[in-house]
Amino acid sequence: MFKFGKSSLAKKKTIHCELEAILEMAILRSMIDFGISEGRRSLARQKELYDQGLSKIDGIKKKGKHNMNPSMAVDIYAFVNGKASYELHDMCYLAGVITGVASALYNKGIITHKVRWGGNWDMDGVIIKDQTFQDLCHFELVK
Repeated sequence: MFKFGKSSLAKKKTIHCELEAILEMAILRSMIDFGISEGRRSLARQKELYDQGLSKIDGIKKKGKHNMNPSMAVDIYAFVNGKASYELHDMCYLAGVITGVASALYNKGIITHKVRWGGNWDMDGVIIKDQTFQDLCHFELVK
């Protein structure tokens, strides 16, 4: 059984309580350890990621879910063999765990938002192949 480290716990405090609940249950169920790389982010950080081509949202003309307080989005990483991993197979596995947990909590009425993953933006069940922008570490709350 895995648990979040100090850095992830600090970042977890910046995200919406429903994302917190999802991640807490997911880390207990996952067979791969993972951590939180970003919760709430500043507009300067958002612009930096946009300038690097790592985000479609610039934080100036358009603010994103990471820019809300609390953050309606979270980025994670797999923790494999003692180091962070963003490998496709690790991120797809974790996406299955996290979206599965979120779906169960939503269906039970415990949370009021659905979760969208950055490898399935249109939420059609076809992962990665029909997406124009991949953000495999990203999860966000949607109505």
